[in-house]
This record gives sequence, structure tokens and C-alpha cells, in this order.
Amino acid sequence: MLPFETLNAILPADVREDRQITFIEGENEQRTMSFRRLRQRAVGALGALQRRGLKRGDTLILFIADNERFVEMFWACVLGGIVAVPLAPGVADEHWRKLLRVFAQLDQSLVAIDAPTLDRFESFVSTHRLEHEGQQLRARTVIVGGLDMAGEPGVPALSDPGDLAFIQYSSGSTGDPKGVMLTHRNLTANIASIIEGAAFNDQDSVMSWMPLSHDMGLIGFHLTQLASGINHAIMRTELFARRPLLWLDLASQRRCTVLCSPNFGFQHYLRQYEHRPPQGLDLSSVRLIFNGAEPISAEVCRRFTRTMLPHGLKAGAMFAVYGLAEASLAVSFAQRGTPLETVVVDPTRLRVGEPVRHEALNGGRVTELVKLGLPLSGVELRIVDESGKTLGERMMGQLLIRGDNVTAGYFQDPARSAEIISADGWLATGDLGFLWDGQLVIAGREKDLVIINGQNHYPHDLERIAAEVVDIEANRVAAAGVRGPVADTEELAFFVIHRASVADFLPKVIELRRKIQQQTGLEVAHVVPVRQIPKTSSGKLQRYALAEAFEMGEFDAPLAEIERLLEQRIVAEQRTGTPTTQRLQQICAAFVVDRQLTPQTNLLEIDLNSLTLARIHEAIEREFPQRVQVTDLFDYPTLEQLAEFLDTTTA
Repeated sequence: MLPFETLNAILPADVREDRQITFIEGENEQRTMSFRRLRQRAVGALGALQRRGLKRGDTLILFIADNERFVEMFWACVLGGIVAVPLAPGVADEHWRKLLRVFAQLDQSLVAIDAPTLDRFESFVSTHRLEHEGQQLRARTVIVGGLDMAGEPGVPALSDPGDLAFIQYSSGSTGDPKGVMLTHRNLTANIASIIEGAAFNDQDSVMSWMPLSHDMGLIGFHLTQLASGINHAIMRTELFARRPLLWLDLASQRRCTVLCSPNFGFQHYLRQYEHRPPQGLDLSSVRLIFNGAEPISAEVCRRFTRTMLPHGLKAGAMFAVYGLAEASLAVSFAQRGTPLETVVVDPTRLRVGEPVRHEALNGGRVTELVKLGLPLSGVELRIVDESGKTLGERMMGQLLIRGDNVTAGYFQDPARSAEIISADGWLATGDLGFLWDGQLVIAGREKDLVIINGQNHYPHDLERIAAEVVDIEANRVAAAGVRGPVADTEELAFFVIHRASVADFLPKVIELRRKIQQQTGLEVAHVVPVRQIPKTSSGKLQRYALAEAFEMGEFDAPLAEIERLLEQRIVAEQRTGTPTTQRLQQICAAFVVDRQLTPQTNLLEIDLNSLTLARIHEAIEREFPQRVQVTDLFDYPTLEQLAEFLDTTTA
């Protein structure tokens, strides 16, 4: 165990001068700060906050893009017993809306923000006629960079292990914000487990591009490194987004031993690598690359490892981990230095309370799930069925966790807290999975299950297929079950990030529907363009939030435009023929939107499932009452033949 019980003890007055943090703003723009200097600056900032009236137990929202300013203000909060509330800053509307929601929930909180960001906020509230809300927030701002740091240094507080250290809010902006309360005990317990599980020591050299508003960035790659006495570098997230190749270039130069990235980061890097492979890259010093914060793709891991092997990366460097904000970050780690381990399953057979079978990876309807290792020390986990009964190995169920690292609940939301945390401390993660040879395997989110025609379908599996469509990326698409205003059963919807015109989106709609129909037999009812996909603070897609927004009618306008464009396409593609043939083309085109229909189209040869054929029959029956049986579709399979049959029959 670590020799401290609170975060304050990580940064004592005599903290090491020979250890430092490097803030990377550009290839040739880097600033370093020793741990001791960080303490001095934090105490100075604390004095300025205390002169503003902040005291122990108050909250301070950190809406700060500059990493150096962020850690200075974060540690001022920690040392003063002020509860920090990190939020991801940005320029999109959803960032501002989330800031307003959290500000309203916290009530009387101050907001630390820089002057340019505040100016952009003023523009947002003016554009959206939120002047009243904007005025309330402006009156409670602390301008970072404008604090009076010349006065007396702050007076640190003596925190207790049970005191609230900071509140971690989920990343999505949709709906009421959910603030995970993390105490000093929660955090120090998890930090100790992380250090043990990753075998961190003060000879490591660590670099991260994860934002400090994210628990992996803040807890895993800043607090843990301070606690271990490790030199570490924090690369601006926007810099990685613009220049991903710089990430490993700098890691090579710095002789880093530990790195991290979610799944999409490896994809982003590889796309740039294919265009311009770097020269002189040496990754032989890297012993671990943490891979977490979102579902892990085994294929992406293998491709990244294969690509980096010639540059010295060890075959077992990819380090699969699982965690969530409610656990203060980490729950399980794979075994260090071993190649990625997976289980291949048929997703249509995964049901709570039933055994899991290993399938052959033969290109059929199977999905490969990554083993996420054993629980960390101090963390317990259970797989249970719907009645709460503990299940054995290789049985699908709901994941529960317990330990000193697990939150006591959500800020000012006792009802939601009681829903997921039992009286004896077991927290329902909302994830579904199983144990395989003792290792945790996650199959999906409980509330994200898509149930079509009584069959369970897992979004991860559907999203993997969707990502095969050109210009649709794995981390930019979400599948969910929705209920439209006139639907009496759940329908399958895909939400795809798209920021151009709806007309430009139409090819994706057509190809995605074709791909899903071809590989799964499922009919995609809706393909929705969205500007962003909400995520939790641990990077998990909030598919349910998209489904709720859909059912509230937030996407009605673009969906109506898509339908209008599809109808225009149907009319434009109609071929010559009898009026009956043309009408049949119109009817069938409403159900077959992924291909061109002609009078010679054979409905039995275009991979339609039985449900779609039944719906086509129902539509024809409405148009031509009592003139066609479903079996007639097999006797007259082309539209031309069916039209001739209809024209020669009488009602």
C-alpha cells in the first residue's frame, strides 16, 4: 500500500525537486515544471482563491484548456479542501450547454475559465438567447491568468480520507449531468492498485495525450505518476488530433516506457502512418501501452502492434484494461507483457444467465472480445443474473464491483445512487460480460441491447459492421434500439457523426443499410446524422442518450429531409413499364433503399429477409386489396411478372 491516505500527501511541502512534468503544446513548444514548483504555484493560486472567498468544501468548476493552468488550479483545490469539478472545454454548443447544466446543478459554484474562452461563451449565450444564464455564470467566474498571485500564499487544509476530493462528470451533454463523487480514500486506493498492477516505479518515463478532464488522463497519467515519483509528459489533446505521428515521435525521443490511448487513437495514428511513415522511430523502451476508455478492437490492436514491431515495439506491450469513473478509474488489468487474449462468440447467442460458447473465427457472424484481465488488488467483482444470483465461469451476466475505490454515489442524486449501489456496497456497472479463465470479458452495455423480433443484438457487433462502410469510422457511429411515434416495436437506428449536408449523407445511409442487411438480415429503420456522440467520462458511448433524443424528436428535421431525398431518388430511378409496374417499384423501394429496382428485379435474389418480404406484401395488399397472396411473390418474383399477374386478376 502507498504511504498516504489523501491526495494532499502526494504533493507535500518537501515533494521531489528532481522530478518534473513536461507540458507539450507543439513539437518545439514544451514547458517543464518540477513537482516542488507545482506545489508552490498551487499554494499561490490557493491564496488567490481563498481571497475570493472559497473555503473548504466549496466547489470550483475547472473549464480550462491549458494543461499547465489546469494542474495548478486542480492542486490549489486539493490542498485547500475545495472540491474540483473538471469539465472538458471546447467550442461546440454541447460543451457550453453542459457547462450551464453542471453550473446550475452545483449551485453557487465558481467557474475557473480563461478570458478568451469566456468571450466565446458570451457569444454562445447571445446567439442562443441565454443571456440570463450567461449573466449568472459570468458573475461567478474566476479568470485563470488574472488571479492575484502576489498576495499571501494559501493556507492548506487537512483533508480526511472520507472527504470529497473531486466530482467527475460524464462526458455527454445530453440530459441531466451525472457527477460521480470521488473521495480521497476512493482515489488513493485505486492509485495504489494501479501502481501495483502496472508495476510503476520512479525509473519509468510516461506520456499521455488524454485530456485532464478525463479520468484516465487525470488519475491514471497524472495523479498516479506524481504518487510514483515518475517524470511524465502531458501532450495537448488537440495537438494529437492534428498531428498524431508526433505522439510516438516524442515518445521515441523521450525514451518513454509507458503510453496510453483508447481504441480510436490507434486508428487515428495508423491512418496518418500509412500516408507518411516516420523515420528513425525507436519504441524499444516502451513496456506498456494502456488501451482502455472505450471498447477494445482486437484487430486494431493487432494491426497497430504489427505496424510498430519493426520500430522496436514489444509484441506484448499492448495492455488491455477495464474501468469506469465510478471505480475511480481502474477495475481490471491484463497480465503485463503477454500478447492480447480474446474470446470469439456469436453475439446473437449471448443472453444473461446462459453459457457462453467459444466459436471459430471463420468470417461468419461472430465477434472477437478482448480479455481484460484479473481484478486489481482491493477490487471485487461478480457476474450475476437478473435475480442477482452469482454466476460461474463462462456465464453471461451483469457486472457488479465493490472496493474502497468505488464511489458512494452521484452528486445530489440519492435516487440514482440507490439504483446502482446496494446496501452492502456492490455497484452495478451497467456492463454485461462474463469470466473466462478468471479474466473479465465485457460484451456490451445492459441498457444498450437492441431487441429486434425477440432477438438480442449487441451494438458493438453492429457498429463493427457499420465501420466497414467507406467514411464511417468505428468511434463515430453508434447503434441503438429506438421507438418512433408510430412504431409498436423497437427499431434499429444508427447514429453517424456527419457535419456536411444531408444530401452528402445519403450515400452513407444507402450503403450502411445494405451492409447491415447483407451481413445480419436486419432492417435498419433509421440512419441519423449527428454532430457528436455523447460518452461517459470513461469513454463509453451513451447510446441510450441518443435513443432518448431520437424519441423526443430532436432528429425529426434531418430524418424528414433524408426521406424526401430517398423519395426523389426512387422517382428518378423508375424505369419504363406499365402503371402497375411503376407503382410496385414505388412500393418496394420504400423497403429496399439500398439498391436500384427495375421491372426485372427479382425480389427473391436480392437477399431480402422473410420479414421484409412480409412487409412488402402488406403494402401491396393495401394498394391492391384481396388480389395477391404472399405465396404469389414466389410464383411471380420479378416486379414485371407480379404486375402482369395483378393486371390480369380482378378484385
